[in-house]
Amino acid sequence: MQGLAASPAVPALDALRDRIAHRMRETLGGFDGGVHDLVAYHLGWRDEHGRPVDATGGKMLRPALCALAASGYGRADDATDAAVALELLHAFSLVHDDIEDGDRQRRHRPALWAVAGVPLAINAGDCLFALAHRVLHDGVSQLPPARAMIALRIFDDACLRMIEGQHFDLEFESRPLVSREAYEGMSAGKTGALIGASLALGGLCGGAPEHEVRALREAGVEAGLAFQAVDDALAAWGDPAVTGKPAGNDAARGKKSLPAVVAAERGLPLDDPAVRAKVTRIARGHADRARALLRDTSLAVGARNAIDEVITFMLEREA
Repeated sequence: MQGLAASPAVPALDALRDRIAHRMRETLGGFDGGVHDLVAYHLGWRDEHGRPVDATGGKMLRPALCALAASGYGRADDATDAAVALELLHAFSLVHDDIEDGDRQRRHRPALWAVAGVPLAINAGDCLFALAHRVLHDGVSQLPPARAMIALRIFDDACLRMIEGQHFDLEFESRPLVSREAYEGMSAGKTGALIGASLALGGLCGGAPEHEVRALREAGVEAGLAFQAVDDALAAWGDPAVTGKPAGNDAARGKKSLPAVVAAERGLPLDDPAVRAKVTRIARGHADRARALLRDTSLAVGARNAIDEVITFMLEREA
């Protein structure tokens, strides 16, 4: 995501991520010891021995999208606390996701549960969930009461949809076949809901009219479907040295990822080139729909272009 031009309203993406990461550390700086040490490990701030690590811990796409959407109507800083809350909620979901999927690796090092054990990891995930809500409540307190209530509802609805999507993702493992419609419904919740909330909350904090907040959320869901399609492709065919996870875990678990669904629809093996090509087309189709929805809003051009670059990164990433 290098090379995004800065403007007074739209800061360079790397600088934006750095500011959000700094705010995260500042916000959580008063918490230390016990469960908060495990939170710091999961966020990439400490190693398994408790030593400080100078790292952001992830791509931070969701908070970046939130801040960029805010910059399209006001200032990126208008949504900093909402952006932090979204990243903490995402981090909560990853703690539980690793446990539920039995993944022992995340970002080229042991997953939290592999270091601390399942019970303590679950508790640390719950801590992240509570912290996310606390940060959001503080962040929206500056909004007019009616808009603050909308922000809280968007956040909680996204959390509920994400959990519902994760339920189906796990439940589908026991089904012999899953339709693409069922897969996309699951993915829209598991991944799309939080990315949709990222754009919607950013727009809301920046001053977007309510009808555009809804359009931003729809665009984010489509971008999330594209993101998950690529994520599924990387899980099936990616390079473990780059992704930080062994390839083939999804297939071994019977997970109904998009490659598995497409392969079953066409009666082809998972590694057939036609399956890869179809997954790529599906991902690009969702990305195109996200871009079309964004073009129909009054987002400032610079912010829209910056969000478009993030969507492009979602499609082209290798990890």
